[in-house]
Amino acid sequence: MKKIQIDNITIDPPIILAPLAGITSLGYRKLMKRFSVGLVVSEMISDFALIYNNKETFKMLETCAEERPLAIQLFGGSKESILKAVKILNEKANFDILDINLGCPVPKVVKDGAGSSWIKQERQEELYEMMKAVVETSIHPVTAKIRIGWNNKSINVIDTCKILEKSGVKMIAIHGRTREDFYQGNSDYMWIKRAKEAVSIPIIANGDIVTPEGAIDVLTYTKADGVMIGRGCLGNPELLQNIDKKLKGETYSDEVDINKQIEYCKEHYLNLIEVKGKYRATQEMRGLAPHYFKGYVNAKKYRAELAKIESYQDFIKIIENIKTQQ
Repeated sequence: MKKIQIDNITIDPPIILAPLAGITSLGYRKLMKRFSVGLVVSEMISDFALIYNNKETFKMLETCAEERPLAIQLFGGSKESILKAVKILNEKANFDILDINLGCPVPKVVKDGAGSSWIKQERQEELYEMMKAVVETSIHPVTAKIRIGWNNKSINVIDTCKILEKSGVKMIAIHGRTREDFYQGNSDYMWIKRAKEAVSIPIIANGDIVTPEGAIDVLTYTKADGVMIGRGCLGNPELLQNIDKKLKGETYSDEVDINKQIEYCKEHYLNLIEVKGKYRATQEMRGLAPHYFKGYVNAKKYRAELAKIESYQDFIKIIENIKTQQ
C-alpha cells in the first residue's frame, strides 16, 4: 500500500495511532511507535487550557525524536479561541501535523461547541471559516478527525469532507459512526467509501478495526488511503505491525505470547514513570495494564488486583503470578 505524503511529511506505513484521551501520552506513543506506526497522535489538547497556561496541558505537549512524525490534536468550540491556541502551539510545541478534533462525542466537549458539535449541518459555514483560518494560521499542515454526522438523520460526511478539503485540510480521518452513536453499533464503512470518492485528499478509515484481516477488508471496500486504530490495539501493540505485514503480503502469527505481553506492559509502565512520575504512572496503569492480559487464565481476578496496585513492585508481583498461571 502506498505511503501518504503530506507536504514534506511521510506517513509510512499508512497506519495511524488514534488519539485516545488519557491514554496516548508520550509514554504510550513511544511504545507504540516501535510497532509499524506511520503517525502517532497526541491526546486531545484543549484550546482554553493552552490560553490559560494550564501546566498539566503543557506537559501533554512533551515530545521526543523517536515518535516522529507526530500530530498534536487540538479541540475547541470557537474560531477565536482555537486560533489563539494554534498560535501558542506554533510557538511552544515541537510537532509535525496539527490535527483538529471534529469528532469527539463526549457531552462535556460537545456542550461547549467543540468536538463533533462542529459537524452539525447548521454549522457548516462556520466550520469552513474556522478551518480556513486554522490552515492560514498554522505553521504545520492541518488534518482533521470527524464522524459521519451528528445523528442518523443528519449524515453529512460528504459535505463535511468537501468543506474541509476546500479549507485547505490535507487529510481526514473518519470514524464510521455518528455522534449520537457514541461507540454503540457498528461502524458504517459505506460512508467512508463515499467520502473517499468525493474528495482528492487522503482519507483514513477509523472504527472497529481489531484484526489485520479486518483492516484489509476495510481498505479494500472503502479504498481509503490508510487506517487509524485506537481501542483495537490497547494491550495489543502487535496488531499494528501485523496489519503492516498483511499489507505487505508477509506472514505473521496471531498468537499472543504471554512473555512478550509482560514485556510490553512493563515498558509501557516504565515509559509512564519517566514521563509522569511514579504516582501518576501507577494510577494510570491500574486501568491500562489489564488490557495486556485479556483472555488469559484468571484475567478477571488479575484485572481486579491490577486496579489496586500502589507501586511498580506491586505490579511486578502480579504479572509474575499471571505468567506462572498460563
